[in-house]
Amino acid sequence: MTFLSPLFLIAALAGVIPVVLHMINRQKAKDLPFSTLRFLRLSVEKTRRRKRIHDVLLMLVRTLVLLLIAFGLAKPTLTSLKSLLGGGAASAVVIVLDNSASMGMIDQDRVRLETATGAAAQIMDELKDGDRAALLLTSGPKFPEGGRLDRAHEKIRQLLAQCRVSYERADLWAQIQHARKLLAKSEAASKQIYVLTDLQELCWEGLKKEEREDESPTRDQSKENISKMQQEILDIPIIFVDCNRAPKPNVAVQGVSLAAAVPVAGMPIKAGVELQNASRVDQQRHLELYIDGAKEKSSPVLSVPAEGRLKHEFVFTFKRGGLHRGEVRLVGEDGSKLDDRRFFTIEVDQAIPVAVVKARRHEIPYLEDTFYLEQALSPGKSGDWAIRTTMLTAGDLLAEPLDSYTVIFCVNLPAPDADTAEWLRSYVAGGGNLVWICGDNVEPDAYNQMNRQAQSQLLPAPLLDVRTPQPGDDRDSWNITFLDKEHPALRQLVEPASLYQKVLVYKHVRLDTTAAAGARVLARLDDGQPLLVERNVGQGKLLMLATSAHIGWSNLPLRPIFLPLLARLIFHLAGAEQTRHTALAGSPLLLPLQKQAGPVSVEVLPPSGETIRLNLDGDDDTKGQPFRYTDTHEIGIYLLRLLQAARPGQIAYSVNIDPDEADPAKIEREELKKLFSPTPLVFAEDPDDLSSTFAWLREGESLWGLFLSGVLIALVFETFLANRLSPKQEEAPDKQPPPGLHRLAKKARGL
Repeated sequence: MTFLSPLFLIAALAGVIPVVLHMINRQKAKDLPFSTLRFLRLSVEKTRRRKRIHDVLLMLVRTLVLLLIAFGLAKPTLTSLKSLLGGGAASAVVIVLDNSASMGMIDQDRVRLETATGAAAQIMDELKDGDRAALLLTSGPKFPEGGRLDRAHEKIRQLLAQCRVSYERADLWAQIQHARKLLAKSEAASKQIYVLTDLQELCWEGLKKEEREDESPTRDQSKENISKMQQEILDIPIIFVDCNRAPKPNVAVQGVSLAAAVPVAGMPIKAGVELQNASRVDQQRHLELYIDGAKEKSSPVLSVPAEGRLKHEFVFTFKRGGLHRGEVRLVGEDGSKLDDRRFFTIEVDQAIPVAVVKARRHEIPYLEDTFYLEQALSPGKSGDWAIRTTMLTAGDLLAEPLDSYTVIFCVNLPAPDADTAEWLRSYVAGGGNLVWICGDNVEPDAYNQMNRQAQSQLLPAPLLDVRTPQPGDDRDSWNITFLDKEHPALRQLVEPASLYQKVLVYKHVRLDTTAAAGARVLARLDDGQPLLVERNVGQGKLLMLATSAHIGWSNLPLRPIFLPLLARLIFHLAGAEQTRHTALAGSPLLLPLQKQAGPVSVEVLPPSGETIRLNLDGDDDTKGQPFRYTDTHEIGIYLLRLLQAARPGQIAYSVNIDPDEADPAKIEREELKKLFSPTPLVFAEDPDDLSSTFAWLREGESLWGLFLSGVLIALVFETFLANRLSPKQEEAPDKQPPPGLHRLAKKARGL
């Protein structure tokens, strides 16, 4: 307990007055000679004792009243804080300002960050010359002048004027720990941490995680062994200024998902958009889709249910290949404009280049082994198609730039010579996709020898022999009974099962998959023999179909599964399920670097449009390590290009706001008190007017009302004691005695 006006405690000496008056007013009863009145004397003694107790009680009550008045005038206060703001001693204050995306919400017709900066200005006005202050931001670029205690208050005010809402998430616990470290180095007698925030529950994950990790049997013991300095840090009060009061209804774009059979110009692409309504009333909104800066689609009016989600789907096509930048916009005004946009990128080809290699050209096309394959890869004579097919012969391979093809089909070829085999091996190792299709020209021994010379990097598995049904086998063909449903190219072909079970194989080459590490069987015959095998080699893939693409070996070319099987294999090999690089605002972007000697250059094109070129030394410490770009505070499309390298490349990142920032969940005060215990917490009731909070920090909790109540109770008791419980006054000596005594006196005289 402290007293704001301790001089009034001198008035407590007035409590002596009732004692003195009591001593002065004590009267001794007069002795009057009378006859034997033993019983009357006993009555007088009893009355005298009762009156003495009554007078002492009155004295004590009146003394208590005067003491309570004196203590009340001294303004007693009670506080759990060991250091109060102001009072003659220098102060050190750290302001933790939450400028995360949720602070961009409109709350009571103002952006929450404006309310927070206004509260910070009130805190700065309360400081005196010589007091130190520091400003810590939770998100966005850090100020070079921020993060240290400074007596120059005007510098803090300038930093407050520059604060902007970030697209990033806040970690309030990390900033509070930083503030504690700053104040631990200060010698100020009074230390406080102000946290200006909307108390979003998302911001306290770091504190909750540490609390969970700290819940151990040795926790109480560690608290007992805490050092004096650590205890002083825990005693620094934290004042929370809550800027979350009455937010405006808000709808946020939570995410965009892209789905396409293959990313090729002219092929339909679906963009699924998910909306979230954080308010308690339904919201009517509509969406717009932009591709490369131009509006492509617009949705009808969408009704987003209260505190619910809604999905909408756009279907569109790209007219040209290359890298495309997409954006979904939510039209209209709501609680926050920061979460009304979502960016995405997608890279499409004009058409997937595929080469089909045959042994030789035949005068009659339908007699060629590639006839059905050509028909399947070119289903339409007009219009755009996702696959662009080039027909080659085995003799054309050495003179052909194989890197210009995504997939190469080698159909019923004799084993290539050593130079052609090496050319094909280099193509696969560099990221190409080679598909072998068997036939009469495929001799297992010659193929195995070619594969050994190519360091086992041309076949997915060694070949054993060519197999046909024998007369004693009681069969004339095999049928397919297994497709790998986990494979991206086949998962949509496993149902109905009749789609592949009606495929008959009359002749096939047996493959020894046990002798090839990493070989994956995609299709099997009814006796368990592999029919379609895949294996990764270098950066590319090898596949082999153990039967022919002509009707002489199988009826597969005539079955409905033939076209979708080929198309999906090509789409898979071309990267139909390409990785789309996304990141949240504030997260680093990574660009893989090859293990190569010499310097390289990285060109970064951020959403602002400027070009940033960075030169990397390429020393031994950084070889093979990805390049990290960390200045991602703005949302949009970032393009990272690797220049002056053996294999130049680029990656496009779509950087967006954290979708969880639209979550309105708020942490409760009681939970904060539990998590921060034993640190004292103070909660400001009105961020627009902190005067009452400052008064409490200076004075503590006033006990004047308690003392005033005590005075009133004591006065009521004194009045009751003085009037209701007083003994009757004794008769004066000059008055006539009671009638009984008068008759007794007459009888005495008669005697």
